[in-house]
Amino acid sequence: MSSGESRCERCDLPVGQCEHTRKPKPAGQPAPALILISPAGMAHLPGCFHKGDHPDYSDWGEIRDVPRAWERLGNGDVIAANAGANVELRANQRCKDCDNRARHP
Repeated sequence: MSSGESRCERCDLPVGQCEHTRKPKPAGQPAPALILISPAGMAHLPGCFHKGDHPDYSDWGEIRDVPRAWERLGNGDVIAANAGANVELRANQRCKDCDNRARHP
């Protein structure tokens, strides 16, 4: 394979696409300790307006204290709920509004 593209020596993915070669997140906002997972698999930060003020989270899951979970979701990883009412859920994408809020508090 000589496409000229640099590849990771450990897993052969393109450089920057795997955990071995991704650049670390710049220092700044601390990573969230709690991420909410909607029934559709969307990851939200607490206080997101998409949920509204309805208190029912009986169909939602939570990701609690998973290192770099928000960053990993942004890199395309799927992360399973480890808390909350629905631990069967998997987050497969970040809410764009929450992402903007996390970048620009």
